[in-house]
Amino acid sequence: MVFKSIKRLLLAFALLWCGFMASAQHQIGNGRISGDFGFNGMYYIPDSIIGAEPVDSKVRANAFLNILYSNGGFSAGARYEFYMFPLIDFEKIGYKGQGIKYFFADYTNKFISVTAGTFYEQFGNGLTLRAYEDRQLGIDNSLLGARIKLTPYKGIYIKGVWGIERNNFESYIGRHDYVRGADVELSFGEIFPIIQEKGFTAHVGANFVSKYELSDQDIYYAITDSTGEYSTAVIPQDKIPENVATWAARATFGYEGFRLDAEYAHKINDPNITNDFIYKPGNALFLSATYSMKGFGIAASFIRADNMEFRSQRWAYYNSELMINCIPAINRQYSYQLIGDYSYASQCNGQIGAQLQINYQIPKKSVLGGKYGTDLTFNYSRFHDIEQIPVQEAIDLGTPTGTMGYTSSFFKFGPDLLYQDIGLEISHRFNDKRWKWILAYNYITYNLEILQGHEGMMRGHLVASDLSYKITPKHALRLELQHLYTKDDDGSSIYAMLEYSISPNWFFSVGDDWNYGNPLPDHKTHYYNISCAYVWNTTRIALNFGKTKEGILCVGGVCRAVPASYGCGLSVTTSF
Repeated sequence: MVFKSIKRLLLAFALLWCGFMASAQHQIGNGRISGDFGFNGMYYIPDSIIGAEPVDSKVRANAFLNILYSNGGFSAGARYEFYMFPLIDFEKIGYKGQGIKYFFADYTNKFISVTAGTFYEQFGNGLTLRAYEDRQLGIDNSLLGARIKLTPYKGIYIKGVWGIERNNFESYIGRHDYVRGADVELSFGEIFPIIQEKGFTAHVGANFVSKYELSDQDIYYAITDSTGEYSTAVIPQDKIPENVATWAARATFGYEGFRLDAEYAHKINDPNITNDFIYKPGNALFLSATYSMKGFGIAASFIRADNMEFRSQRWAYYNSELMINCIPAINRQYSYQLIGDYSYASQCNGQIGAQLQINYQIPKKSVLGGKYGTDLTFNYSRFHDIEQIPVQEAIDLGTPTGTMGYTSSFFKFGPDLLYQDIGLEISHRFNDKRWKWILAYNYITYNLEILQGHEGMMRGHLVASDLSYKITPKHALRLELQHLYTKDDDGSSIYAMLEYSISPNWFFSVGDDWNYGNPLPDHKTHYYNISCAYVWNTTRIALNFGKTKEGILCVGGVCRAVPASYGCGLSVTTSF
């Protein structure tokens, strides 16, 4: 078994050799070849205490190779992906297979840009369409089809897309669903330059996106009457809409240090498994206002989403499977390890919340500011579910399925708190500029039941300190300390990490996450990790050994589950 695993690892590693060989062929006639390669492998060791289960193949790897050819306004590219024996967290979400799933040809000039093949695209803030890739999360919902972009006049931008959304390594052949859309944006500052000269910025835009999915079966569901008796009801297939449309309008206005952004989206009836097959339309509103001046900045955001989960297939439900749109996360994003498991995931089908962040710099050469000034950041965010009042028909049937489901007051907060974050961060560079210190405090309230399916709420206090010292222009030390105090979930934890770097080539670190407050004595575990990395030109090679806690990984409000693991990892990235 180990021998087979090593052969698999070598097969994936062969891609690295191909990448280096290709780097020697940069120029072909008037064209140019470029690309990048990535390899992420792991040798797994079972550990029953942390829940790291034995795996069929102890050696696993994810790998890809991108090749891009460009010549004037023409470009073409392809990506080969090798996920036949993927890392276990990718396998658990079904991201398994191999092949060329990304390929395109594109021609661009000042007036038109045409793409055929697979592509990524986003309209506005993504409320109606966001086709993108995130390797950390195993998300790639690119569209296979065609895209056209027009610039008929400076400041006027028009886009049109048509395509089938990628679903991991599933074949496109035989699919009966596709996405189409159009977007228009006007930049008044480009159309009328005098506006920019006066310090103003102004943009407006609108888009329309629809999905088609063949309706080929009735939907059966169970209902319970007032006596507790079960019966079966059905939604006939001719009552399931095959075409589901969304539209959105947005505007941006700015003057000197002030900026205001707004976007509203609306979706027609879209019965699917994630909304219990109701016919209620969906909507979303995003608002953001910022103001900045020397030494001071303030940003406030508001978001509401109601029944806005928009997928290519009505039976898709896992994580970001076949998601056409994306509701952006407006809460502050942190890199602190101990609150990583309590990152907030956007709730497309029901959330309302706001965020406020204030930045202030205590002036330089003052008593508190010191020689280089002191930066203060205050942050507050709070999110609730939305109010949902069941319609009478849903009450009579004992289930919302096949009805309008519920009504909701647009600006009324629901009864359940989903997430709250109160934070303060202080950043100071000492008079000896080789020293820099960051001190942060956060009080987090996190709804475990709704956001993770666990019981209860997590209320925790996090204190984090990041101290860095530049020994010489090339040598530096960084010490990171964190303490999460909570009586909820798995209890309190302490984290420490020491990093030593020799710029620009070597990086070494050792860290430990000790879950000392776990209510189960046998689970007061040390999640240690030792790593080193070497960088040479555009190539980075990293080794690590240690344990990973079971939890969630979130990037920009999109999350996936991460299983517990223990072992040794190798990561290689290069570009040419």
